Amino acid sequence: MIYEPVIPVPWILCIALAVLGTALFYQLRSARRLGPGRSCFLLVTRVLALGIIVFLLFQPSREEKVPVPAREKSIIFALDDSASMAEPHSTGSSRIDAARADLEAAGVLHDGDGRHRFLTFSESARPATHESLRLAPATGKTTRIDSSVAALLRMTGQPQPAALFLLSDGHDFELIPPGETARRTRARDLPVYTIPYGTAESARDISVRIANYHPHTFVRQITRLEAFVRSVGCPHETLNVDLLCDGKKVQGATVETGTESFHTVRFNVTHEEAGQHEYTFRLAPVANERELSNNSATTYLNVISERIRILEIEGTPFWDSTFLRRSFARNDKFDIDSLVAFTGDRVRPIRSNPERSIDELKPPASVDDLKPYNLVIFGRDVERVIGRDGIKVVETWVKDHGGVLIFSRGQAWSRNEKVAAELEPIEWDTHSAKGARLEVTPQAGSVPAFRLLREVAAVDAFPEIIAFPALSKPKTLAATFSVSADQAPAVIYRRYGNGQTLSLGVGNLWRWVFNPKAEYDNNAYDRFWDQLTLWLLANGGVTPLEGYSLRADTSNLPLGETIRLRFGVHGIEPPATPPSVALFKEDAPVTTLTFSAGENDSVYLAEFTPRETGRYRAQVVTADGKTMTTQFMVFREDMETTETAMDRGYLEQLAKASGGRMIDPSEIGKIVEDLLRDSSEQAPLTRRIPLWDRWWIYCLLCFLLGAEWYARRRWGLT
Repeated sequence: MIYEPVIPVPWILCIALAVLGTALFYQLRSARRLGPGRSCFLLVTRVLALGIIVFLLFQPSREEKVPVPAREKSIIFALDDSASMAEPHSTGSSRIDAARADLEAAGVLHDGDGRHRFLTFSESARPATHESLRLAPATGKTTRIDSSVAALLRMTGQPQPAALFLLSDGHDFELIPPGETARRTRARDLPVYTIPYGTAESARDISVRIANYHPHTFVRQITRLEAFVRSVGCPHETLNVDLLCDGKKVQGATVETGTESFHTVRFNVTHEEAGQHEYTFRLAPVANERELSNNSATTYLNVISERIRILEIEGTPFWDSTFLRRSFARNDKFDIDSLVAFTGDRVRPIRSNPERSIDELKPPASVDDLKPYNLVIFGRDVERVIGRDGIKVVETWVKDHGGVLIFSRGQAWSRNEKVAAELEPIEWDTHSAKGARLEVTPQAGSVPAFRLLREVAAVDAFPEIIAFPALSKPKTLAATFSVSADQAPAVIYRRYGNGQTLSLGVGNLWRWVFNPKAEYDNNAYDRFWDQLTLWLLANGGVTPLEGYSLRADTSNLPLGETIRLRFGVHGIEPPATPPSVALFKEDAPVTTLTFSAGENDSVYLAEFTPRETGRYRAQVVTADGKTMTTQFMVFREDMETTETAMDRGYLEQLAKASGGRMIDPSEIGKIVEDLLRDSSEQAPLTRRIPLWDRWWIYCLLCFLLGAEWYARRRWGLT
C-alpha cells in the first residue's frame, strides 16, 4: 500500500484528533437520554464515517506490473552512387568504396534478421541488398537528395525504421533547401544521420552558360548578351572570353576569378538589319582542365523590326507603376500605352511612342480594342479606369483570344466588385503588406527572368521589398514561381483558357533600380521585366510580326531535356491541316514531327528530345512556300564530374534539421546498437492504481452518515 497525503501527515493527525474528539464529547453528552445500545450505535457510525474521511486524505494506492510488448525496428542505409562518388576519398580509395568499407567495419552488412535495410540513390532511391551494395557502381548522372528521400519514404514498410543513415558527399543539384527535405523525415519521426565522404578539392574546370535568352530584339537596338562563367579549382586566374557572331570573333573580355566561383560576362551587340544570328561565348582552356566540352555556349538572336505593344491600366498610381512604365519605355523592344486614373473620373492617356497620338487612346470597350496589344498589365483599382465591363472584356480577351495579362501589384480590383473571379490566379490582401525577400521555386527554374533573379540576387544584394499575404490558395493549374522567406506564395503563374495570367503579390520592386551594387542602365529590375515579358509572349506563341512564326522556348537546351516548338499564325488565315517540322543536326536530317493543335486555331505545338549534343535547326515550309527556321544548341551539363568538392555544410544542416546529426564512420556501429536496443523484450512497467476513489467507499460513507443522521432524528436528537 502506498500513500500520497493531500496535506502533511501531522495536519491530518491534528484534524483526526479534533473531529474524533469533538464527536466523542458530544456523543457522550447526548447519550445520557439514550440507552447504551443506541449510544454505541451512534458513536460507531459517526467514528467510522469520520475515519473514512481521514483515510481519504491519505490517498492510498497500490502498484502492479504491466508487461511491455517487444517493438521491432529497422535501420535504413542509403548509399550515394552518383558519379561524384567515384572521386577519391581522403583515404585514397574512391568515396563509394570508402563508404562500403565503413559499413563493413560497422558490421551492418552481415545482418541476418532483416533489421538493416539498404538503398542506393542518385536521381532517385532504389532498393538494394547487402550483396548488391558491395558491387554498386558510382554511375549516377546527377544527385537529387530531396527526390531520393521522398522515394525511400514511400518504400518504407515494416519493421518501422528508427533512423536513416545517409552516406554521401553532399552534392545536390535539385536546389531544394535541406530544411525542406528534413521536414519530410520529421513528419515520419525518422532522424537522419549523415556520414560525409570526399575532400574539399574539386577537379579543375571552367565552364560557360548562357544567362539570358532573347526571343526578339530589334534593329539598331543595343542588346546585352550575358553568360555565367563558373570556375572550379581555379582561384586567382585570368580567363579569356571571346564572343563570336556567326563563327567570327567580334568582341573579347577577361575575367579575374579571385576566390569566387561564378562570374557574369556581358557583351552589348546591335544589328542594322533583321535576321537570326548565332552568338557563341568561348573560354580559353586552363592548364590541367578536366572537361573542355563546356568551354563554349551558343545562343541565337532574332532581330526584327516590329515592336511589342503593351497596355498598362492603373487606377491608383504609385512608384511601382511609374517605374514599370519607364522601364518599358526605355526598352526599344516595347511600345507601352498607359491609362492612368487621377482625381475624380479623370483618366490620363500616356504613350511611350511620341509619333502615336494620345487622342486615340481610350479605355478598351471591346475585344477588338485589345487585339493591337500583345500584353496587358493591371495595376491597382483598375475598375476606376475601365469599369466592370472593361474587366469582363479583358477576361474574354485572355480566355478566348490567347491574351497575356500581368497583375503587377497584387489585387487588381476591389473584392467588392464581384466580377471575373476566375481571372486572377490567386487573391491577395494588399492592406497587410510586410517586408520580404523573394526565393525562386524549382517550378520557375526554366523561366529566364526567375533564373536571372536567383543567380544575380546574391551578387547584387537586392534591397528588401514588401509582400502581400495570400487570401486563398493558388487556383487550378497555377504554378508558384516565387515565395517569400516563410514559404508563402509571392508570384503565381496560371494558364487561363487560351491565354496566360501572372500575379505578383509583391511591391516596391522599383527599389532594385537604386541598389548601389547594380548598374542603373540595364539593371536587374529592367532585365527582370524584359525577360519575364518575352518569356510570357514566347510561351503563348505571341509575336509582334504578322504572318507565320516559328519559335523555340529556349536557344540552349541541356541534353536529356525537351524543347518545345510553337508554330504561330498571326493576322492571316490558319492552314487547313497542321504543318510538319523537320529537325536537322549540323545540316543532317534527324526526324520530322507533325504539329498538334494548341490552345486555339492559330497555335500549333510540337516537342523534341535530342539524343546528342550539337547545333540543331527546326524548319517548316508554309502553305505559300515560305521557309521558317529556328535554331538551338544542345549541350551536356555534367557537374557530377567537375564540381566534386564535398558539401559538408549541406549534410550537417540536413541531419540537424531532421533530429539527427552528422557522425564519424567509427560511430555507425554504436549508434545502430543503441537505436535497435529497444527492439528486444522490455522490462515491465509499474502502474499505480488508486484505491481512495472507489465508488463503494463513497457509498459506504453516505450510508454511515445517513444512518447516523436518521437514527438521531428518530430518537429525538438534533
